[in-house]
Amino acid sequence: MTSAGESRDQRIAGRLGDATAFTLDSDGFACTRVFDEPEIWRVELLMSQTFLPSVNVFVVRDGAEALIVDTGTPDDYNDTRLMRALVRLGVDPSHSTLFCTHAHIDHAGQARELAEAGVRVTLARPTLADMRRFSTPTYCDYMADRLVAEGVGRAEAEELANSIWAHTTDFERDEVPFHVLDEGQMLRCGRWEFRTVPVPGHMPGQMALWLPERGVAFTGDVVLYACSTCICFWGGSEDALGDQLATLGKVAGMGIEHAFLGHGVQEGVLAERCLGNVAHHERRNSRALAAVGEHPGSTGRQLVPALGWHVPFETWDQVPALTRWFLVSESVAHLDHLVCCGRICREKDDAGVNRYWLA
Repeated sequence: MTSAGESRDQRIAGRLGDATAFTLDSDGFACTRVFDEPEIWRVELLMSQTFLPSVNVFVVRDGAEALIVDTGTPDDYNDTRLMRALVRLGVDPSHSTLFCTHAHIDHAGQARELAEAGVRVTLARPTLADMRRFSTPTYCDYMADRLVAEGVGRAEAEELANSIWAHTTDFERDEVPFHVLDEGQMLRCGRWEFRTVPVPGHMPGQMALWLPERGVAFTGDVVLYACSTCICFWGGSEDALGDQLATLGKVAGMGIEHAFLGHGVQEGVLAERCLGNVAHHERRNSRALAAVGEHPGSTGRQLVPALGWHVPFETWDQVPALTRWFLVSESVAHLDHLVCCGRICREKDDAGVNRYWLA
């Protein structure tokens, strides 16, 4: 029981005690205090059907206000887990704002539940543009047609396109009330003002939140440590990989000391990881160039193995559909980049399938 005169901060302190971490279930995932000024908590939620085991939701608390960054994947398990974490942290939905870094379901998929609880939902205008593009009836057909144009069979192309389309969200389609932020607009939480920063690549409309006076940034899926961020063709850019390379260079030079990632945790200097990712992509570009030189006239699908992917399956059919999408679409993103750079050329054969040659 708490006394009538007890403050909100006293009630929260009583609920948390001196804890810097707590678990809500026996699965090992935890809610951890990861920064003090501003106070930031990391809520780790389950991921399914991907090679990443978990996704992060971050909660910034300052006085009566809270800022929630991303949502986790929507399912009964994560829904109750996130809500219980917010209750344990003393978050008042009526004084809370949600910001979604990008339109993937593991980052925006629980926005409706939070909005229904009273949380103010926000996203940047480029993220809204991504959502609107996804919601069009022809978008899944566009992705399947692009895969077919790269030499993937029609049945598999539709399977892969459906797998990734199910991984996207659209607030207007799902009737989620939201507020739109323009580039550079500030998002306040108590004493702290976070700046929205465009970081396209993983998604055309991906945005980061940046607090320069503390060296703190919420970077979505710009860069990870468990793996290289997947870069695909989404239809919002002719050169998604080129966008990602530019973003990695930009983020490396921002002076971010404390990066809070969409998946996993920062392990070392962020700028070094960003530049390491640039080198990784350039190595894969070199593999693609060599493969086109050795096998001129190959389709995009034929060139996928040459880019050096490592998956724990013996045959292609054993690879889950969503993973196959990532493998093929990122391979095509590398080919798109090399075409845009004038290093290879792309020509359609009589069947409408793209063939690649050295420029």
